[in-house]
Amino acid sequence: MADNVSSDERLSKINEDLSKILEEKIEFLTRTLGETQRFTQKIASTELDIQRNTAQHARLSAQSQALDADLAQLGEKVVAAGAERDTKQAEKNTREKEIQRIAFEIENARKANAESESRIRELEKEQIALQKDNSQLKNRVSLLEQAAAELRQLREKLRSRIADLDSETTGSAGGGE
Repeated sequence: MADNVSSDERLSKINEDLSKILEEKIEFLTRTLGETQRFTQKIASTELDIQRNTAQHARLSAQSQALDADLAQLGEKVVAAGAERDTKQAEKNTREKEIQRIAFEIENARKANAESESRIRELEKEQIALQKDNSQLKNRVSLLEQAAAELRQLREKLRSRIADLDSETTGSAGGGE
């Protein structure tokens, strides 16, 4: 009985595996068929393009011959225009040199402005730093003046105290004798 169950399980497993393999093969064949159809359509499209291009080539060849004749006429006009172009080119070169000279002057002025702006920023930073230092020095001077005033008061108190002690000492020494 156990062999039958085991055998049935193996057959079910084999059947499942075969179903999966069959599904994979069908999916592969479906993809291959789709790709083959697309490729066939591309071939048919390419053949139509070839036919159109062949007809277009004949038409373009005739147009090319007509254009060659026009080109010969234009060649003559080009020679005439070349002389005129040379004259205008000389004028253009003269103008370009003048423009370059002006551009150089403008660039020098811009550089000078940039340097001035940079120097102004540096001086403004220095001014801020000096104002900060000045403020700190004013605070320090104020503190030192206050401390000096306190030391003067203390000196006066100490002198007064010394004088009092001196008078006590002399008074005690004189009175005890």
